[in-house]
Amino acid sequence: MINLNNSQKSAVTTTGHPTLVLAGAGTGKTMVIVERIAWLILEKGVDPRNILALTFTNKAANEMRERVAQRLGENRVGAWLGTFHSFGLMVLRRHMETLGRTNDFSVFDEADQLALMRKIVADLPPNLARVSHRDALAWISLQKQRLTTPEQIHVEEATEEESFLEAWRRYRSALVTSNGVDFDDLLVLTVELFQNHKDILDRYRRRYTHIHVDEYQDTNHAQYVILKLLAAENPNLFVVGDEDQSIYSWRGAELNNILDFSKEFPHAQVVRLEQNYRSTGNILKASNSLVAHNQKRLGKTLWTAAEDGEPVLFKETEDSEAEAAYVAEEISRTRDQFGSTAVLFRTNGQSRLVEEALRTHNIPYVVIGGIQFYARKEIKDITAYLRLITNPHDDVALRRIINVPPRGIGEITLTRLEEYARERNLSLLAVLREAESDQTFSSRMRENFTNFVHLIDDLALMARNEQKVSPIVKTLLERIGYREYVMRTEGSGEQSRVDIVDEFFSSCVQRDDKNPNGGLASFLQDLALMSDFDTWDTQTPAVALLTCHAAKGLEFDQVFLIGLEEGLLPHAASADCGEALEEERRLCYVAMTRARKRLVLTAARRRLQYGDWRDSVRSRFVHEIATCGLLKQIDDTHETRDAQNQEPTTAKPFAPHQARSDRLATDICSQLRTGVRVRHAKFGMGVVMFTSGSGKNLKARIKFVNGKSRDFMVSYAPIDVIEGDGQ
Repeated sequence: MINLNNSQKSAVTTTGHPTLVLAGAGTGKTMVIVERIAWLILEKGVDPRNILALTFTNKAANEMRERVAQRLGENRVGAWLGTFHSFGLMVLRRHMETLGRTNDFSVFDEADQLALMRKIVADLPPNLARVSHRDALAWISLQKQRLTTPEQIHVEEATEEESFLEAWRRYRSALVTSNGVDFDDLLVLTVELFQNHKDILDRYRRRYTHIHVDEYQDTNHAQYVILKLLAAENPNLFVVGDEDQSIYSWRGAELNNILDFSKEFPHAQVVRLEQNYRSTGNILKASNSLVAHNQKRLGKTLWTAAEDGEPVLFKETEDSEAEAAYVAEEISRTRDQFGSTAVLFRTNGQSRLVEEALRTHNIPYVVIGGIQFYARKEIKDITAYLRLITNPHDDVALRRIINVPPRGIGEITLTRLEEYARERNLSLLAVLREAESDQTFSSRMRENFTNFVHLIDDLALMARNEQKVSPIVKTLLERIGYREYVMRTEGSGEQSRVDIVDEFFSSCVQRDDKNPNGGLASFLQDLALMSDFDTWDTQTPAVALLTCHAAKGLEFDQVFLIGLEEGLLPHAASADCGEALEEERRLCYVAMTRARKRLVLTAARRRLQYGDWRDSVRSRFVHEIATCGLLKQIDDTHETRDAQNQEPTTAKPFAPHQARSDRLATDICSQLRTGVRVRHAKFGMGVVMFTSGSGKNLKARIKFVNGKSRDFMVSYAPIDVIEGDGQ
C-alpha cells in the first residue's frame, strides 16, 4: 500500500463485514478505494472479475479506472468500474428481453425526455390543470426513484398531481412504444429484474463478491435497493461517503442511507478519515465551525498537517454590482491563478454580474453548467439519426429529424402519421414504410417517405457491418447534406455551427482510434450517459463560474463564495429551519471545502431582485463560521478585522431576508389562505392554492395566470394581496 495513513490503512484492509468509510472532504477517499481494490487483488488473491466499484459520474469513474490501471497495470484491471446508471445499462442490455422488451433499446437523455414530455403535456385533456413539462418530469423522476408506480399513487382531482400522474401514464407508454428508457429506468428496471428473477440476481451475486460504492451519501432509494439485493448474502460491501456533503435531496438522494448504514447492514464497521490533504488549517477550521451546527450527522472533525495559511476573508459590499467588481479586482491581482480560481454561487442568476465584471477586467472565464457541446442542436440532430439507425422504434428521434434538413414533411403530415401509428400500434418508421404506397398522400410526399426510409435502412445496414463510428457519420452527413444545411441556416454565435459539426466528426475519429471495435450502439450509450463535466477542459487557464452544487468533487487554489445572504444561502425556500436548512448548511460547507489555499466569502447589503433594489440580511452562516474566531472581515480600506466582533454577529438569530417591514409582512401572512388572489412582482396575478407553516415561516403555493405554480416563503417574496376569497 502506497503512502496511506493509519486510518486509510484500516479502511483498506477491513474485510469480512460491511464497512462504511466516513471520508471527509479532501481525505483521499478515491485513493482508499483504489488501494483497496489493489490490496484485494495483489494481497488477498481476489479475481479482479469479482470486484464491482460504483460511483455517480463518468468523470469520477474514469478517474478511478485510470488510477487502478496505473496501480495494477492496464492488463490486470478486470474489475467492473463505472456509474450506477452504466451498471444498470449493462445489466439491461443483457436481460431486457426477460422484461418483455428488446435489448436494442434507446437511452433518452434529458433533452429527449423534455421533448417527449412537452408534447405529452400539450396534449393533456383540457379538464386537467395546466402544468410545466419540466415540473412533470421532476415529479415523475422522484416517484420512480422511490420505486413507486402510477398504479400505487392516488391524487385529488383538479390538482397538479392529477396532471402529473396522467402525464406519467402517457410518458411510460410512449417510452415502451419507442423501445426507450430514461435514466431512472436504468435503475428502476434493474431493481424489477433482480426482484422478479432470482436466477439473474444470483448470477450477479456470485460474480461480484466485493462491492465498492463511492459517494454513498448521494444514493437514492433505487440505488440503495440495488445494493441491498446484491449484498444481501455478501459481507464484503465497502461504501465511502460523507454525510456532511449530502446536498442532492432535491434529486432523490436520501441522507438516511448513510446515517442508518449500521442499522441496515448488521455487524457493519465504521472507519473515519479525518486528515485532510487539500485545504489549509484555517479553511478547515472555518468549515468545521459551520457544519458543526447541524444535528443530523455521524460526526467527524477534519484536520491537516499543513500550515494554517491565510485567514478566511469576508467582504460585505454596498450592493451586488460592487460585490462582482470586488471579486473581479481580487482575481485580477492574481492573474497567474486564473486556471485554479473559481467563483461559486447558490443560483445561476448570480453569475451575470460576475461575468460582466470579469469581461471589464479582460479576465477569461468559463461558465460550468451552460450549454454543453453534446447538448447543441447540431449534435442532437446527428445523434438522433444514429439512434434511429440502431433502434427503429425510437419515435422521439424520428420526430426530431424527419424534416431536418427540410424534406417536405411538415407538422400536419407528421400529425397524420402519428395518428396512424396510434391506431395500428406501430412505430413511426413502420408507418412511413406503409405510407410509401398510401395513395391518399401525394406522389411527391410518398417519394419523400421512400427516400427517408431508404436512407435509414442503408445506414442501418452499414452500422451492422461497420465497427467504427466515423465512417457512418461521414456517410450520414454526405447523404443528407447536413453541412450545407447548417451553412444555409448559419446564425450568429460564439462558434460556427459548421465548426461544431466538424468538431463532432473529429471526436468520432478520435474515439475510433481509441476503440476501433466499439460499434455505434456503444458510442450512443456513452453519449447518453455523459454529464456536464465530462467535456470540461480543466486545463484551460480560465476562471470557473459555477453553482455550489456543480462544484461538488472539484477543488481550486482560490475560491470566492458570493451571495452569503438570507434568501440566497440559505435559500429562501429553506429558511424555515429543519432538514432543508441543514442541507443548505452542508451546501455551504461543500463550497468552502473546495478551496485549497485561499477562501473569500462575500455578501451585498442590497441586491437587484425582480427589477427593484432590495435590502439584504447577512447570512446566518457567516456568524456560524465566525464562531471559530478565524473569519476576518475586509473593510472598505481593505484592512481586516475579526468578523466575530462586528455588530451583525449578535446572539439574536437572523430572520429570513425580508423585502418589506416586519409589520407589513405579518399583515400579508395573516391574509393568505386558499383562494386569495395575489400579485407577484415577477410572475403577475395568481391564486393561492394552499399554505403551510405560520408566521414568518409561512409558505404558499400560488398558481399564476400562465398556468404555472410555484412555492414561496411569504415573508420574503414580493407578493401583494389583491382580493380575498370572500370569507
